[in-house]
Amino acid sequence: MRLFKNRVQAAHELAGDLHFLKHEDPLILGIPNGGLQIAAIIAERLNAALDILLIQKLSAPGHTNQVVGAVDEHGRISMIQSAARWHHLTSQEMIGPARLVFGQLQKRRSRFRAILPETDVRGRTVIIVDHGVGTGATMLAAIASVRDRGARKVAVAAPAGAGKATWQLHDTADVVVIPHTPSKFKGIDHFYESFEEVPDDLVASTLERWSAARPEQHAGVKTLVARFPTTQSRVIHCELDLPPGTKRGSGPYPAVIFAHGLDSDGHSPRSVPISRRLAKRGIIGVRMDFTGHGRSEGNPKDATGEQMLADLRAVFENVRNLDEVYSQQIGLNGSGTGGMIALCLAASTSDVAALVLRGPVFDRDFREARQVTAPTLLIHAERDTALADTAGAIARELNCTHELLKIPDSNRLFNDPISRELMVNASVDWLADHLMAGSRAASPVIETTRIGPSSPVGESAAAPRDQR
Repeated sequence: MRLFKNRVQAAHELAGDLHFLKHEDPLILGIPNGGLQIAAIIAERLNAALDILLIQKLSAPGHTNQVVGAVDEHGRISMIQSAARWHHLTSQEMIGPARLVFGQLQKRRSRFRAILPETDVRGRTVIIVDHGVGTGATMLAAIASVRDRGARKVAVAAPAGAGKATWQLHDTADVVVIPHTPSKFKGIDHFYESFEEVPDDLVASTLERWSAARPEQHAGVKTLVARFPTTQSRVIHCELDLPPGTKRGSGPYPAVIFAHGLDSDGHSPRSVPISRRLAKRGIIGVRMDFTGHGRSEGNPKDATGEQMLADLRAVFENVRNLDEVYSQQIGLNGSGTGGMIALCLAASTSDVAALVLRGPVFDRDFREARQVTAPTLLIHAERDTALADTAGAIARELNCTHELLKIPDSNRLFNDPISRELMVNASVDWLADHLMAGSRAASPVIETTRIGPSSPVGESAAAPRDQR
């Protein structure tokens, strides 16, 4: 006899078993495709928020039926240690397979996230829901993903599952709710009388119904225009991406100011997604146009290094005086020549709380980096050999907390979607981690990395060209 008539019946039974977590205002994460249908019913019963958890399983090379880990929508590779040791695999060796499935995952992400924007899990209790647990590989990877994203407490739930896999989950999750674990496991489909396939169209319609019924859950990021005075009686144009729900008198919020390269402006396709994702995490993004760029006053030829530094300093001082900004928690994100300018400002003041430099073009003394006190992330595109020496030299001079992230198979513009996604999420994670309180729980049996090996920085092959 089957345990459940269908997923709907299973969801209502499981919701009753999860009622004890209702007071923690949990976020319900449904694993597509079958898990989301169950998650939506649980979220409704618990009056909780709903989101989708997009991950793709990774199989051992040459063993398609043996799952060793997964990659999530942010490019994090999560390895199941026991399976990885059996196959003598590391997360670095799975980068190639992960890149292939990550591209497919991004297509689904584009569709689903257009309907239901991602909800921040940081500091929250999350309940990961699937329609059943077989090997446990998907759940283990899901746990790693939400831990890495900053969840405070992780619960996993399914109507039924294999006993061995269920017990393995107890080592990694804070709470495991799987009420039925029959001694003989024949497959998840054997739990249900009706186990119909759940196509992406049904997933999308479930998300559409939820989003339409609860628009307040996913309030959008608002963008406001601000203009600040700089030297030469000029005005600098800025656009502020505000956290959802921001209104006059709210906050204060941390902030990040973006310093673009000479061939770009505040609308850079690399800066905008970072700024908006930071806003969703409760951090104001300030995208400025240097003198002579975008909608700021002046001519491009006026954007000398001295003028750009004066512009950035003026924006920094004006932003820190806004009532909505936490003046002690302001970070900088610079690219190309803007990266050099951001480093120079951070070297001149200890008031910068976090720093991200993407392909900085540097024509000054590298020793200036020794004065930086802000935690610093250097991002280098490995195909950008012209700036390899610069990235390595800056990293060697930094005395503060710092990391050099080398993203493989990428150029300075991060044109391909995979490289750009890795760069954006690495930037967001670094800035959010150092501007907002929060800690990440470690798992004893899961290894997490990002798609991208750490290899020695290459030799410079050409004169540097500015990065947008």
